[in-house]
Amino acid sequence: MRFSVATAIATLSSNALAHGGIFHYTIDGTIYPGYQWASPYEGQKDLIARTWVAPPHTDPSSSNLTCNYKGITVPGAYHATVPAGAVISANWTDDDGFGWVHTVGPLMAYLAFCGDDCNNVENIAELEWFKIAEEGLREGFVISNIDGWFQNDLWEKRRTDHWDVVIPKTLKPGRYMIRHEIINLALSPVQFYPNCAALEVTGDGEAVPSAEFLVKFPGAYSLSDPGIAISGHISGDKTTKNYTVPGPKVWTGLI
Repeated sequence: MRFSVATAIATLSSNALAHGGIFHYTIDGTIYPGYQWASPYEGQKDLIARTWVAPPHTDPSSSNLTCNYKGITVPGAYHATVPAGAVISANWTDDDGFGWVHTVGPLMAYLAFCGDDCNNVENIAELEWFKIAEEGLREGFVISNIDGWFQNDLWEKRRTDHWDVVIPKTLKPGRYMIRHEIINLALSPVQFYPNCAALEVTGDGEAVPSAEFLVKFPGAYSLSDPGIAISGHISGDKTTKNYTVPGPKVWTGLI
C-alpha cells in the first residue's frame, strides 16, 4: 500500500481531533458520557460535562482556563450523584480508541461548591475551587524521564486510559463542579487542558475547605510559577528531581 503525504496529513488530522479532553466519566460505578467536541453542539444533550475544545489553552489569565473554551452546559444538563468517599474515574480515550497524546506534566482535580445548581452558574470565574488530587513527578525521577510522570501512563493508553480520584469522605453534601486538568510541559508556551462536570455529592460529612485552600480560575496560576515556567525546558534536563505542582495544596477533607 502506497502511503502518501496527503494520507499522512489526513491521518494526523483525524487523530488530532480525538485528543484534548475527557470522553467519559465513571462515577460510583456508573458511566457518564462526556462532551464530544468534534460533534455538533446541537446534537448533544443530557450531559454532566460542560463543553470543551481539543486545542490547548496557553494563557493562565484567560477565562478559558476555568472550564475550557466557553465551558457551557448542554440542553438537559444535570448532576451526577456521587457519595462522598466514592471514586470518580476520568477517561481521555475516545470512541475510536485513541488515547491521550502528551507525556510530561501534572494532572490535577478540583471541586467548587455551586450553590443550588452548577448548571445555572452564570459566571464560573467566580467559583472558588479546592484541589482534591494531583499527580506530579514521581519520587526519584528526573524531569526529563517521561516514566516519572503519570501523564505518560495515559499516553495512548500506555499503562492506563483513566485517572481515579476520590471525593473526600468528610466533604459536606451539596452540588459541586469537578474540574480535571492536565498540563503539558513539553512545549513552550505551556498547554492547559481543563474539563468540568456537575456533581451532586451525598453523605453526612460536614467538612469544607478553609480559605487557604481556595482559588479562582483564572487567577490560580501565573506563567512565573515554578511548575509552569519550566515548560519547554524539560528535555535534556538530567539533574532536576524536584517539581512543584501549580495551585494550592491538596485538601484531604480534614477540618
